[in-house]
Amino acid sequence: MTNIKAVIFDLDDTLIHSRINYKKMKSSIINFLINVGVQPSLLSEDMLNFEILRAAIEDLRKKETPENVIRKINNEVNAIMNKVELESLNDAKLRKGALEVLYDLKKRDIKIGIITNGCKDYAISIVRKFSIERYIDAIIARDEISNSKPDPEHLLTMLKILQVKTKEAIFVGDHWIDALCARNAGVRFILLKDKKEGRLSKTANCVRFEIIEDLRDLLSFL
Repeated sequence: MTNIKAVIFDLDDTLIHSRINYKKMKSSIINFLINVGVQPSLLSEDMLNFEILRAAIEDLRKKETPENVIRKINNEVNAIMNKVELESLNDAKLRKGALEVLYDLKKRDIKIGIITNGCKDYAISIVRKFSIERYIDAIIARDEISNSKPDPEHLLTMLKILQVKTKEAIFVGDHWIDALCARNAGVRFILLKDKKEGRLSKTANCVRFEIIEDLRDLLSFL
């Protein structure tokens, strides 16, 4: 891998070990959506948050719910996610090797970005908690764009901010939505393999990527 000018990271379970209570988050989101009229059978805790919200919005539009009402519902779902994310801050831990990797990248004059499906307040609080903000050139959170991962907008927007081409960047993440985001944006992807199950799915089988088991192994690709 040559001529790399930027490395873009996912945040949760990539640069940090997240302690977000996703079960509580999903349960709260689903209960709220059912209460505002979404068909319960369309929603499941096995779905990812963006899948839950997408299914809910499609159902509400079929029921001819006004767009301004849908926007309010969407905002409330985001508020639920924000609350649960911020509640987890004290329990988050920096991943082993993260500081070493960020320091090495910065020493090589490689730009560093973070794209996260967490909210901006959460992302900023995390980088400040671990004093890594001096290494980060840009952060784009869920609430700053119209379409977050796996939509390519999230990654493509970061490339514009960092002023690098797709072939000059690599994206590091731990989940299949990261892999799809990279594929859809045309950016090289490196999977940080975790012990957790379900990090990749059949959806991502067509995505080409390298695998690392330690964040520090990323440096061998530069």
